[in-house]
Amino acid sequence: MLKVIFVKILGTGIHEQFRALSHEIVGLPAGTYHKFAMENGSVLYINDFGVRTVAIAGTPEALNH
Repeated sequence: MLKVIFVKILGTGIHEQFRALSHEIVGLPAGTYHKFAMENGSVLYINDFGVRTVAIAGTPEALNH
């Protein structure tokens, strides 16, 4: 069974919560990105421009405290 993490991203124009399997910060030629491996096998890249906070927790309740 894969361990799920709960993610909340806040910043300019973004306020999102979702589940993922992992988080990694990667530098690419276009900038720095937050890379999330998703439960369905896809990968989500979020550019760090405007991102103020990335909170990661083991439960949804812990994410909101």
